[in-house]
Amino acid sequence: MRVDKITVAGAVLVIIVFAALLAVIAQHPFQTFSYALPSDRFISVTHDIGPEDSRFMWSYRSMDLIAQAFAIFAASAACLAMLRSEEKEES
Repeated sequence: MRVDKITVAGAVLVIIVFAALLAVIAQHPFQTFSYALPSDRFISVTHDIGPEDSRFMWSYRSMDLIAQAFAIFAASAACLAMLRSEEKEES
């Protein structure tokens, strides 16, 4: 099997993306098997909730944007893989 430069570059990019994703996950742990801890990030409902809700949503956009970028990258890589023409080896 012959390995071309595009395959190697794609494999390196996939490894870099997975490493970045693992780094983000390590920085923001998700509590799977424990109770939720009290937090100061809760929204007070004693007054107008609109500005507080908006501040909360815009403060924690980094995880959402990284996940969206990864999904778009994976979809475009899959589309390119489906549309790639196969070359017949001539011996």
